[in-house]
Amino acid sequence: MKIKEIELRSGMDRANIRYYEKEGLLQPERTENGYREYSEKDLQQLLKVRLLRSLHFSLEDIKSLIQKKTTLSFLLKNQIRYLESETEDVLYAKSLCESIVSEGATFETLDAEKHLVSIEEATSESSSEYFNVDFEIPHVFEPIRRFAARTLDMALYGTLIVFLNYFIRGEYSPTDSLSYTFQNILTILVMIMILEPIQLKLFKRTFGKWIMGLYIENLNGSALSYEDSFRRTLHVLVRGMGLFIPLADLISLGSSFDKLRKGEILSWDRGLAYRMKDRKIYRYIIAFVLFFFISISVIIIPFLQNIPPNTGALTVEEFSENFRYYQKLHDMDFGNYVMNNFGKWEEKEADDRLEYLPDAVKYPHFRFRMNDHIVKEVNFSVTYEDNPFWVENYRDMMILASLSFTNADESMNIIERALLSGEIIMRFYAENFKSHTFATKNVEISNMVEYDGYEKSIEILEPINRERENYYHHEFFVRRTAP
Repeated sequence: MKIKEIELRSGMDRANIRYYEKEGLLQPERTENGYREYSEKDLQQLLKVRLLRSLHFSLEDIKSLIQKKTTLSFLLKNQIRYLESETEDVLYAKSLCESIVSEGATFETLDAEKHLVSIEEATSESSSEYFNVDFEIPHVFEPIRRFAARTLDMALYGTLIVFLNYFIRGEYSPTDSLSYTFQNILTILVMIMILEPIQLKLFKRTFGKWIMGLYIENLNGSALSYEDSFRRTLHVLVRGMGLFIPLADLISLGSSFDKLRKGEILSWDRGLAYRMKDRKIYRYIIAFVLFFFISISVIIIPFLQNIPPNTGALTVEEFSENFRYYQKLHDMDFGNYVMNNFGKWEEKEADDRLEYLPDAVKYPHFRFRMNDHIVKEVNFSVTYEDNPFWVENYRDMMILASLSFTNADESMNIIERALLSGEIIMRFYAENFKSHTFATKNVEISNMVEYDGYEKSIEILEPINRERENYYHHEFFVRRTAP
């Protein structure tokens, strides 16, 4: 029979059964896959152990019986003498011991099930707690429940990081997603190492464990110390989650899942009481609902980040602030240049060498068409003839100018802004050094490029022959078409 059946028939939970196995009181067969297979003999042995523990026999005494180092009669008579000196109401226990002695039962012939039933009948209307033995070390061998609790904790930490990035740093996910992911993993590791031990010390559980009805404590029922909580958390991260290192984390999680499914105590839980309040299904429902809303909140943040600091009618200063906002958001680098509040490029640090650079490798300044101090159009145009140097594509500055202007439209919702931002970025990347125009309901964007005597080299145009004549003309504008 499987573990669930023997739990049901013995009236004992899995943790106690595993504990008795560990103590050598039970030795079930193993299948080829490593799973335990319990026999009827194992069940009877377990019932005998339960009966004798109910009568307050020590584990050492029961081991001696199994190993035939002593006899049941001898131990029962000793227990009778002990019970005679007990001040607690244990008359029935004494009577039961005497009854078993009179039957002449040995450990092998002991009918444990019959006597356990008689105990239940005798104590059904009694308030005596004598027979209610707290069977050994409780443990939770439910990998899905434990994984759900851990997932909720991770989702909570991740959401906290996302909100901190957005509301404090003003960004969600820079273009360098690999660096961003690595940074967030380190942050989550630090958060777990700080917050989880505190939660276990104060509440015996984390948020996820609370939702799933789980808690961890010492064998005497006290909360773990901060040092023990920290040690357990570190062990979980290294041995149970592989420090989130790709592949290592999957192997660690898979190994832990398999051990729990087979009823093995995980190394970081040894010597601790891992308890479960109940198995009510509503806990999974709450976990699912929470995870759903956490996921939704994380999804919303990328949409919110497309809203610039300034919306509606823009001044030059407000346009420039939007430009810098999107530059930081998309992690775009313009070297030693930064956009000032007048919409002009200025040097971060003075560098006289930049004066000698040819115009073709510099960033052009924006021009603004105004109406009563409000920007109606942002544009630039450049023309190079007989240029021996390469020509920049100006893609990033066109993207940022377009985002700064179009996303300021207050008539758009967050979804429209997100879709438009994606379209703008895709168009400029896909149509590098190509003329294209497109319009939204209130804004028109135009990028017109003409050149001759150049060849395209991914990000730049290079002169085919530096001695030959060449020509490059580029006009860009983003303008408001609605009043």
